[in-house]
Amino acid sequence: MADDLREDRKVASERGDDVGPLAGQLAAFASELEFDSIPHVTIEHAKQSILDTLGCALFGASLPWIEKLRAVVLHEQGRHEATLWGSEHRVTGVQAALVNATAAHAFELDDVHMGGMIHPGALALGAALAVGEERDLSGTELLTSFVVGCEVGARVGESVGIQHFRAGHHPQGTVGVFVAAAAAARALCLDQAQVQDALGLAGSQSAGLMAAQEGSMAKRLHSGLACQGGVRSAQLAAVGFTGIADVFEAKFGGFWSTLGGGDVRPEALTVGLGSTWETDGIGFKRFASCSAAQSSIEAARLLRDELGAAHATAASVLVRCSTHTKLHCGWRYEPTGVTAAQMSIPYGVASMLLHGDVSVARFTDDAITDLDTVRLAQAVEVESDDELDELGPDKRYVVRMSVTSSDGQRFEREVLDRPGGPTQPLSDDELRGKFKGLAGPVLGVERADELLDLVASLESMQGVGELVRLIKPARVS
Repeated sequence: MADDLREDRKVASERGDDVGPLAGQLAAFASELEFDSIPHVTIEHAKQSILDTLGCALFGASLPWIEKLRAVVLHEQGRHEATLWGSEHRVTGVQAALVNATAAHAFELDDVHMGGMIHPGALALGAALAVGEERDLSGTELLTSFVVGCEVGARVGESVGIQHFRAGHHPQGTVGVFVAAAAAARALCLDQAQVQDALGLAGSQSAGLMAAQEGSMAKRLHSGLACQGGVRSAQLAAVGFTGIADVFEAKFGGFWSTLGGGDVRPEALTVGLGSTWETDGIGFKRFASCSAAQSSIEAARLLRDELGAAHATAASVLVRCSTHTKLHCGWRYEPTGVTAAQMSIPYGVASMLLHGDVSVARFTDDAITDLDTVRLAQAVEVESDDELDELGPDKRYVVRMSVTSSDGQRFEREVLDRPGGPTQPLSDDELRGKFKGLAGPVLGVERADELLDLVASLESMQGVGELVRLIKPARVS
């Protein structure tokens, strides 16, 4: 039946019928891309993303919500195909995808592609290793699969645009499933028709509600569910299970017609495919907060120095930002949980102004309920600004902040982009320091350094067994 369907597609294509050529073009790229065709700068950036993802995931592996998820998965048991990062446990590939991608997205520390509105590293690495550990992928195969996932996912996200988010969808779940499907399909060496099936199957698993950002653990899970769905889609496609051929452009029930939000850009899927590298646009976080809050926190960091020099204390704050940023994380702060604090501009700004810190240490139960911090956070007002909206979606993280001190002085600052993004990249030393700070307590300093060095020369790695050995704790109690 699967072979018959593929033959029907071929005949229909020769007639000029619409059989989902956009998914087919993505599939051709994913199945045919060679490592040597990827620019050196893109490979180096991919390695930075892999390193950052591993650091985030190893830290995340010890968090309470990952412990709960891991316990459920271990209770299910199954074949020992892939490793749960930061542990000695081995489970099925699908189970590993669920836990590892959730761990990488577990604390608002992971990378982000602004145009695609996704955190691609968790999904692409989670999927590639979920199916690639048993195959012992080489370093070049792992990197190629990773880049394929990032390229496909970023383009899918750009095709639906910001209205997709404004409709209430969490792109890490809805778009992310395509990242994982493409990365897993490439790691499994699927052909073009099979990759197209994997994408067509993944589209039916696009899910994630943005209400999850308001205080529950659910937001963390969207990444794992998307990765799990993408891996399963690739595995099914590998055995001939067919997917929606025109998954993106189907007029009724397609990804765009159902989830597009009315601002669809079909050309974003394929224009420049294989010559303009979306992987280069992945940015990294300086603060343990939502991407849309990073610019405001950076403005607060800069203004804190000015307040200190003037011997002034912040009494109130006004943040002017895009409508997207206000919708995403500009509500009045209430200490309802760690997730809500990490998604909150007011909390991040107050934490920076009072403590000079918005690291993981500022998101404990005690920190997010500290009376002085809560009091100042509730004195932070966030307003959307039509003038900033007119700059367009690529400038949606521009913020203008004014702080009024207790003695009536006013301090102002404009930040044009979030720190860590492509226009304001973190230095190699900053990224290495972030990784060591996250991975060191889990792996030990020596093993963390060894893992860092391995990722830096990943294209020389003979098999991912070398990598997997290093993402387990040096000592298991």
